[in-house]
Amino acid sequence: MMNIFCTGNQTKKNFYKTLDKIVEISKPYNHILYLDNKIINKYSKVNCISFNDFLNENSSGIVLSIGGDGSLLNTVRSMKNNQLPILGIHIGKLGFLNQCHSKHMEKTLHSLFEFKDYTVKEFNLLSANIHFNDKEDISLLAVNDIVINHGNLLRLIKFSIDLDTEHLNKYSSDGIIFSTPLGSTAYSLSAGGPIVSPDIDGIIVTPISPHSLSARPIVLDGSHRLKISFDEKYDRINITSDGQDQVKINSNCTVEILKSNIKAKFIYVEKMETYYFKLRNKLNWFGKY
Repeated sequence: MMNIFCTGNQTKKNFYKTLDKIVEISKPYNHILYLDNKIINKYSKVNCISFNDFLNENSSGIVLSIGGDGSLLNTVRSMKNNQLPILGIHIGKLGFLNQCHSKHMEKTLHSLFEFKDYTVKEFNLLSANIHFNDKEDISLLAVNDIVINHGNLLRLIKFSIDLDTEHLNKYSSDGIIFSTPLGSTAYSLSAGGPIVSPDIDGIIVTPISPHSLSARPIVLDGSHRLKISFDEKYDRINITSDGQDQVKINSNCTVEILKSNIKAKFIYVEKMETYYFKLRNKLNWFGKY
């Protein structure tokens, strides 16, 4: 018997239709389904419980995230230190990270619920440790990326990056992106960063519209700790995790970026779309001869 927590984006058109289908598929297996009580507390087909309570009570359960990539990112970050295996069921548009499209859901869930033909792959996450002079430090967790930019529109931000004990570079740009390999196909790619295979242990550093032709993206070994300090006075700087969680700081703060000791656990069922299949088909990464 498996304990299964369902969450996601209930504003999506087919969210409840997909949830009904999951309930129907799970019945023959006698698995216990729970629904995030932040979504709805009157859905009689599924037990409602808070995510924290489920994580505390079910160290061996799994999580189903119904929605787009944003739902998957938010769910992984919400698990913090209590990462359970997660399957993203895609009912959005692109869905690059989600492992299962809703049209293949029935076959995928039968394989999963029968405890066969699936594996769990772990992926590195990033941490941003923000150090204040006048209050308690804050940490952000990211699946895709940590972004630092100016809080005011149309202004460059000047900052320095140290790599462990060595100075790396000074930047004058609209901001900078620190990305995991898993997130290299997100904002970093749009800003000119490289596509990096998610099985590589690395941190991608991609400046956003730098005021220098020599300021290029760089892929660093994942063991490094990066320290960011600001070269001019700024009253407002934004630090954003996965485009969803944001902290506002000023130039008196310092920021450390490093590989988190937390790893995301993604469920993959046999014959799912591979990473390279998604590159070719979802990012139109193909050529004609």
